[in-house]
Amino acid sequence: MKAMTDPKRDPDLDDFFAAARAEVPEPSGDLLARIEAQALAERPVARAVRGPGPLRQLLQALGGWPGAAGLAAASAAGLWVGLGLTGAETLWSLVPLETASLGALGLDPLSGFDLAMMVDG
Repeated sequence: MKAMTDPKRDPDLDDFFAAARAEVPEPSGDLLARIEAQALAERPVARAVRGPGPLRQLLQALGGWPGAAGLAAASAAGLWVGLGLTGAETLWSLVPLETASLGALGLDPLSGFDLAMMVDG
């Protein structure tokens, strides 16, 4: 058995490490070609980015689904009222006259300010 002066160094291993440092292993051309082929196969394919279609653009212009739902409801109500009125009927004939007055709505056409302006002082 050899006596070691430095516990961190082993003279037998130093020779092996020096030999390993002298010879740097190079990968073969075949190995590099296979690695490159696998990397190219895994690379994502670039796609053309398309914008939204015409229906999606129309939906966005209406304000999304809430806007489209409101438009559909208003269209259905307009169609229902338009087809429901026949002959001499009008929309105002459906509303009783006593509820259609301004006083019934709480609006006084001759408010106190208007009357004060009419008084000759």
